Amino acid sequence: MLPLVPGRTCGGCVECCRAIPLSLPELSKPTGTLCAYCVDGAGCSVHEIRPQACRVWFCLWRVVELPDDWRPDLSGVIVRPDGIEDGRITLHVERVTDFLARADLFATVGQWIAEDIEVAFSLPGPAGHLPVRAVATDWLRPAIETGDAAAFLERLMALLDSLSRHPFEPDGIETRYAVGGSAPV
Repeated sequence: MLPLVPGRTCGGCVECCRAIPLSLPELSKPTGTLCAYCVDGAGCSVHEIRPQACRVWFCLWRVVELPDDWRPDLSGVIVRPDGIEDGRITLHVERVTDFLARADLFATVGQWIAEDIEVAFSLPGPAGHLPVRAVATDWLRPAIETGDAAAFLERLMALLDSLSRHPFEPDGIETRYAVGGSAPV
């Protein structure tokens, strides 16, 4: 597990509780469905006894010094930690917001690319389907290298449009709730 930014909490953000699929003996939920133990806008109702997978997974907003408005429920983007130790970052766009046009997104993605970090974007499919993902490093690099934020946004939106037309694969996960031996009410 990566170390967390001191003093930073999820607060009312529950985006990972919706986006991430789980297939555990005590908890199984399809991709894109809010966990039944989660109270939208408040968090986990079984926080003290939640599964280990839920205890160790945090978005990069909890791990890296990113501005507060990068929090997934505010930005619409979950910066996924999987792959970070291998030089890969995926920005999972839960919903298209004005955040995608922000100068600090352009600057941060540019910095990651300059540091030879592979940058990818993903989009969710319908509930119960895996997201689609594409590495965007080389596609975004020309706009980054020329400092052209408008071209960056144009390329990013074209990428997201292309991803939205991609076929989504079912995740095959059956819903099952039994954390602590009981189903949610």
